[in-house]
Amino acid sequence: MSVVLTERDGHVLIVTLNRPEVRNAWNPALVHELRATWEMFAASEADRVCVVRGAGPLFTAGIDLKDTPADGFWGMPNLGVPCDKPILLAVEGAAIGYGSVMCLLADMVFAASDAYFLYPETRMGVFQGLMGGFPGRLQYKGGLQWLLTGDRLNAERAREIGLINEVIAPGQAFARALEVARTIAGHAPLVVQAIKALALNTVPKGVMEQNFHLHRSLDKIAQSHDAAEGLAAFREKRPTQFIGR
Repeated sequence: MSVVLTERDGHVLIVTLNRPEVRNAWNPALVHELRATWEMFAASEADRVCVVRGAGPLFTAGIDLKDTPADGFWGMPNLGVPCDKPILLAVEGAAIGYGSVMCLLADMVFAASDAYFLYPETRMGVFQGLMGGFPGRLQYKGGLQWLLTGDRLNAERAREIGLINEVIAPGQAFARALEVARTIAGHAPLVVQAIKALALNTVPKGVMEQNFHLHRSLDKIAQSHDAAEGLAAFREKRPTQFIGR
């Protein structure tokens, strides 16, 4: 069974994290399928807005400690795969660890009033770096208190510091996110995408996020046809035949 489900509501792509038996924890398969989903969404001419939700009562418990992904960054919205289309999250229950990072990087977040947000790495003694760039997207003092204490952040406080857009009645986060997504999907796609692209390019990026974008660009070159052609031509002492990909 797929661990990431997709369906469509008109021009809205609905994505469901589908590991409810482990509270939608991130494992390598989920990262792989999320990356493929972002690639599909970015390339689609029909899909204009995306809404992400979790199966079951919890959005996501973060990393699966029994099946830990080594490349989780690739599954993050607006990071692994460049995308000018809006990506909205509907959070019920909790967004823990990677779930909180998703909220940071997504374009909009709608959360149930009884949901909470937890980033426990200061308590665990580990840190992957993405949250270090939070001041570009969150209030500095409120965000720093949340991350350094490792305390739970309730939905209302999350809204106050800019992590989420709206606090919704329990069980209604997805309905509200879908309502907003449908509204956006009904507007001019080129204008919507241009506004998001300009806004996202204006947001300051943390060091880890900058490095990820740089390494992604360098990896694309290293894995290209032209890189293989250049090396082959050098070995064979012949002129190169580059094709630009």
